[in-house]
Amino acid sequence: MTKLFRPATAMATLFLAAALHAPAAQAAGGASADASPGGAPDTADAGDTAPDGTLDDIVVTAEQRAQTLQSAPVAVQAVTGASLAANSLTNTADLTRVLPALVVAPAAGGTPQLYVRGIGSFISTSYSEPAVAFNLDGVYVPRPAGASLAFYDLRRLELLPGPQGTLYGRNASAGVLNIVPEVPVLGETSGHASLEFGNYNLRKGEGALNVPLSDKAALRVAGQVVDRKGYLSDGYDDDQSQAGRVQVALEPADDWHIRFAADYAHRGGKGDAEVQYPFVNSDNPWVGPSDPAAVKAYYTALPAVARLSPLIGNAKNDGFIDDKGWGLKTDIAKDFSFATLTLTPAYRGMDEDYLTYVPSAFRLTSRSRSTSVDARLTSNGQGPLSWVGGASYFDENLYADQNFNSFIQHAVGKGDLTTESQSVYGQLTYAVVPDLRLTAGGRLSHEEKTQAILFGSNTFSAASPTLLHRDDRHDWNGTSWKAGADYDLAPGSLLYATIATGYKAGGFFSAPVSQRDQYGPEHLTAYTVGLKNSLLGGKAQVNLEAFDYEYRDQQINYTAPVLTGIALAPYAALSVTQNAGRAHMRGLALDGRWQMTADDLLTASGQYLDTAYDDLHYRYYSGLGLAPSVGCAYTNATAAAVPKPVGAAKIWAVDCSGKPAVNAPRWTATLGYQHDFRLDGNGTVTAAADVYLSSSYHTAYDYLAKQVQGGYHTTNLRLTYTPQHAWWSLTGYVNNVENQAVVNMGYQPVQALGAGYNTESIRPPRLYGVRVRVAY
Repeated sequence: MTKLFRPATAMATLFLAAALHAPAAQAAGGASADASPGGAPDTADAGDTAPDGTLDDIVVTAEQRAQTLQSAPVAVQAVTGASLAANSLTNTADLTRVLPALVVAPAAGGTPQLYVRGIGSFISTSYSEPAVAFNLDGVYVPRPAGASLAFYDLRRLELLPGPQGTLYGRNASAGVLNIVPEVPVLGETSGHASLEFGNYNLRKGEGALNVPLSDKAALRVAGQVVDRKGYLSDGYDDDQSQAGRVQVALEPADDWHIRFAADYAHRGGKGDAEVQYPFVNSDNPWVGPSDPAAVKAYYTALPAVARLSPLIGNAKNDGFIDDKGWGLKTDIAKDFSFATLTLTPAYRGMDEDYLTYVPSAFRLTSRSRSTSVDARLTSNGQGPLSWVGGASYFDENLYADQNFNSFIQHAVGKGDLTTESQSVYGQLTYAVVPDLRLTAGGRLSHEEKTQAILFGSNTFSAASPTLLHRDDRHDWNGTSWKAGADYDLAPGSLLYATIATGYKAGGFFSAPVSQRDQYGPEHLTAYTVGLKNSLLGGKAQVNLEAFDYEYRDQQINYTAPVLTGIALAPYAALSVTQNAGRAHMRGLALDGRWQMTADDLLTASGQYLDTAYDDLHYRYYSGLGLAPSVGCAYTNATAAAVPKPVGAAKIWAVDCSGKPAVNAPRWTATLGYQHDFRLDGNGTVTAAADVYLSSSYHTAYDYLAKQVQGGYHTTNLRLTYTPQHAWWSLTGYVNNVENQAVVNMGYQPVQALGAGYNTESIRPPRLYGVRVRVAY
């Protein structure tokens, strides 16, 4: 009872404080909810429609300067903070509903796996790094779990598909997700708060308060508390999280702008787990791994040599998560007559501590501390030349203790990984004539990684692994560049074309002493042509883009034969990272909005994606000599192995060339419609509906038929009542009306010994609830 009481009390206090203040503020002539920043009404189009019935153009910072979405000659998917709140988004896993180019799959410990247009990374260990960069308030977040609880009091989200290394730096080969919070506003007292109740015993509170400290300073405080039971039958996939953010903005002079920010987030509870797929119960796919029905199905699926082993075990109900993340940053901006100099020093920390089942037991404790500094000079002039240039520094010290136990095999790795990166970058745009602009840019980077770890593994042994020490060091130099042109075809129509390259440095994975434990950099070249249109006097926007990505040496994670150095058991099947040949991703993207009338808004977005690995080869190990449980061609490579496997064991060469990228549906689309019913002076009822459609896709590099998510659609409904000139609103919603079970990230656990047993992460079931919001 105590555990549930504390979050509920925090939410109620947050809500009531705002509610008591709001009537007084309204009576005193304060700004209405429709006008105040951070106090937008709780509707999906808040911030999207101007008072004259035209569409507002969202301001984005995709090119490290403020531009309207329609004038930025790059592909950007932007979602306003009001839309995020209306869609009841709480964490990263919810983003697929509003960003069609993005596929999100939660993994061990709640670490989000992001895939943009078929490009992403499977984060299976603490040493793995994403291909999609997280930027929280302009600061790179090296551990993705640290950004997953930041979705409150936001101004907008920006998804930039394709390589963004020129302006954003490391680990942006697939794209960038910018999380942009609301910031303090000088001279204004405003705020908002909401309280939400839903199924799975959801209780959620969120709010923000902006107050002036003087005519030159302002404070903004925001927070969120979520208390929800798990979606899975045994309690996993729950959410017990708390997050807060404090900011102070100072303007000591007209040409100086300073902002201090601090944030903290914690996630507790049981954490995430995976489900057996095909499902244990097709009528209820959300059967957790420790549920008796799942345990029975697990033992039935195991081969006899594993099932009858005295070492074998199964998923328990003792999983937990205790993740804490925090950050400090300062923005210091000085305006000169010709340019603005911005300096952003930042410090971030992330402590992860969890036990999860897949259904193997994975226990992790880790400690990450990172420091970054970015210095950027951005031109201010209105002449034909605009430019931005800068230098950045990043340093992270990571300690991780990783314990992976598949019961018949036990691997332990613990130690330190240090990453240091420096880069210089620049980009300039020149207007050859008023309607034609040429752009060129580049980044030079140097990255150095060192590790000092203890590692060991055992197979079919009850003894704890013997840990041996190893030290490694490697550095990489990389270059990213971009060239492009954009042309104003007509007022409101922008045609652009770009060629850009992406680079992601190599790294390490855990491996026995004297065995290779490095993988090389990955490279991406992207060709894009786009057309942005504002039509019907600003009431409609239609944006189109065609893209062709050529991927080389993609970093993929899978289970492979690794030398142990033990004569009687020379190989073990361990998780490794390797560079996977070549691939291509080609397609078309559409994004449109139409303000049909003052009360009717139609939105549509979609993507066609054609992906294939032109070259994808890897090795597969079976201690029993079984053929690979894969959907690709394979040959017996045992005779060529050095040393040769012992006994019945075999090594197989697997060729998955020609297969599509994982988590890359060929078709995706989102259709939405919203209508305001005006009640003759008694307020407004806003009805909104959207549907997300996806074709089938593979979820793992094994390419088994059972590792395919079939085509599906999910529908979300919302109904909001807002009294006229009122400071509150009431919303009811249903998400995933169909109760559609959607899976990502297939995995064959080691104890299955290639018998085809498969687990998957799974998205939420049908969710419904009500939300009360106040704003002033």
